Amino acid sequence: MPTPTRPTSSPTRRLQRFAVALVLAATVAATGCSSPQPSRDAAPDGLLALVAGPDETTTLTGWDARGGAGVPIRLPDGDTVWISAGLADVLAATTVAGKIATSDPLHLGEPLDWRPVTAKGLTGETPDGPYYFATWDEEGGRFAALAGDLLAGDAIRVVLIDPSARSAFEIPIDRPVVAAPPAWIDGDRLIVVTGDTGTPTAAIVDTTTAELTDGPSGARLLATSVNGRRVATMAGQGAPVVVRDTAGWLNDDGSSIASITPPSGSTTAIAFALDATGQRLAIAWASSDGAVSLAVHDGRSGWRRVSQPKIGSARGAVVAWLR
Repeated sequence: MPTPTRPTSSPTRRLQRFAVALVLAATVAATGCSSPQPSRDAAPDGLLALVAGPDETTTLTGWDARGGAGVPIRLPDGDTVWISAGLADVLAATTVAGKIATSDPLHLGEPLDWRPVTAKGLTGETPDGPYYFATWDEEGGRFAALAGDLLAGDAIRVVLIDPSARSAFEIPIDRPVVAAPPAWIDGDRLIVVTGDTGTPTAAIVDTTTAELTDGPSGARLLATSVNGRRVATMAGQGAPVVVRDTAGWLNDDGSSIASITPPSGSTTAIAFALDATGQRLAIAWASSDGAVSLAVHDGRSGWRRVSQPKIGSARGAVVAWLR
């Protein structure tokens, strides 16, 4: 993902640039352990892939235990650039316009309805957007999103939204923020990537007290399992995608569980996601010509690549897991 620069064009154009940066750009590479040929029998059950095609439009595909080609899923109006799954497979989609929509419970193969999220803060006003990276919490009933001018990287807030209660709560992040999704580490705390892309740091946000503390430095992009027990991190250019025990990572003990190498022909990981228990890791890889492919690694198989879900001709992708 590119270094955010202070824009000079219109807000709409800035958001369009951000969407392209999120879904299409590849700026960090992963190196690590070898990846044998995937098993034809391993279905990526519960995987979601938001894919940007050559024309920069996005589509969403989901897989169940049958595997195969995956099932198309209807998206809300407006180009979606981020997807997250909550309780009962209710999805949250963040659009290029900086809006958020939530879905009815997802049943693959059946029509899916969406509705825009409206929420008011303690003052009775709706928190200012645009919003980015709406990500469901551990319980799956509320989500956190970044809000503000993320391209500029400062004056950013975390907005906690309960879509059922239509309530919102804002927490200012009084430090520079990098364009990266927040990640929950337990029911009350989340990580925001701060600093800059060259020297990323982290802020731990306590959602019960609104206090910020310093987290581990060096992760440009990270993702956690739903239960918060495992974290996958990636540093800068050429860094591996590393799976760690979250407690060990927070304590900076230097331990790791796995380190994932890009498959032959791919050079860069552009997105990744751990499943609910942290046993599976989905990675979107980009090749030197910009083409994107998916791979699923399983801790129960020594973190080998066990599946390569097909997404056709793709120039970018975001991955997520149902619960």
